Amino acid sequence: VIVMALLLTSSSAPGGQNARHLLTSVDQNIDIGDWQITARDAGIASQVPWSVRKQRLHGGRQDGVDLVHIDNGRLTLTLVPTRGMGVLRVVMGDLRLGWDSPVREVVHPKYVNLTARGGLGWLEGFNEWLARCGLEWAGHPGRDMFVNNLGEQAEMDLTLHGKIANIPASEVEVIIDRDPRPRIRVRGRVDERAFYGPKLELWTEVSTEPGSSTFRIEDTLANRGAFDQEFQVLYHA
Repeated sequence: VIVMALLLTSSSAPGGQNARHLLTSVDQNIDIGDWQITARDAGIASQVPWSVRKQRLHGGRQDGVDLVHIDNGRLTLTLVPTRGMGVLRVVMGDLRLGWDSPVREVVHPKYVNLTARGGLGWLEGFNEWLARCGLEWAGHPGRDMFVNNLGEQAEMDLTLHGKIANIPASEVEVIIDRDPRPRIRVRGRVDERAFYGPKLELWTEVSTEPGSSTFRIEDTLANRGAFDQEFQVLYHA
């Protein structure tokens, strides 16, 4: 049995960071490319071999997509920072959390036109086990009323399930906690921002302990704008 806990909070990320490895950073203009760390590299005694590996895909519509594989020695989670930090799949032995989508590649967002087919373009990239929908909206295509920068009523088109699953993460880091017990954490920040629009910041963290059959997903959503902002989050799993 695989156990997953999902938390959506408004608090800051947990502290106690012991070893931090920055994989991607817009703020610092960093992209380390393919990368790996193991228990031996981290200098942590472990009864099971574990690792975290960053991989860049090539060819077709997946060209340039980054994956992060967390192998805790018992189960493996595959994250997609390029697609809003979605979870592509979770595997433990012959058990898989995932599905056989007609979309075979892990499609880069630059090849997804969300407005295509009457607002159903989101479906052209969907093959993750867990994809977040939102953040400004999360539902079906349609028209919505909003107040524009002049304070007037206006209309805009809404596409299926919003934009967050097709926004690459701006910051991605791996954190290895040593105390009080070893824990592997991968954190990413995804921004949904627009001039005269939402200024929403999502920090998501996926973590697990070496040798465990459980993992945890913890999301922190913040409004970085000067005004109130409505939001919706749907965990499509």
